[in-house]
Amino acid sequence: MSSYQLSFGHCYHIYQQGDHQQALFREDGDYHLFMDLFRKYLRPIVDLYAYCLLPTHLHLLFRVKDKHKIEYVYSESGMLTWQITTFLAVYSKAVNGSSHRSENLFSEGTSRQIPPERELICKLIAYIHQNPQIYGVVSDFHHWPFSSCFAYLRQDRRSLIAKDLLLDPHYQRKITELQESFSVRENNWDY
Repeated sequence: MSSYQLSFGHCYHIYQQGDHQQALFREDGDYHLFMDLFRKYLRPIVDLYAYCLLPTHLHLLFRVKDKHKIEYVYSESGMLTWQITTFLAVYSKAVNGSSHRSENLFSEGTSRQIPPERELICKLIAYIHQNPQIYGVVSDFHHWPFSSCFAYLRQDRRSLIAKDLLLDPHYQRKITELQESFSVRENNWDY
């Protein structure tokens, strides 16, 4: 499993694959468990911008909260790294236990710091939402239930998505425009 280096107040795109292309999510309950654990371990320290959970890999796009908002619990950035590593380890242990497996669930993942540019964040959100269609899981990404796409389409205030992004009309228009164009697929994401 990867060791993620996170810093207060920065945006990150996390990409994580199953070890040896194994499934990370074998049944619907696994997707729900992952999001429940996200709510418990990461929601207190990050503002989630987008996510997509696919059978063999996942994407998370979030901004770590500013230090002054969470320093009562996390005074050092190393504690942020510990929190995300613990989150993935707890999920892995639960899934391995229920399927009587003992091997690694996750391969080495990647974590890339994202410049806080509105245009880039919108492109990444659109790309993350398009993933189920890009990888042939569904014929229309709008219908994939384990993605933040639904929250954006419905502007669901109860979702885990950061409300400042979810309810901002500029972000809504730009994300919708990019999602429908499919042009973000070819982007090499050299940020």
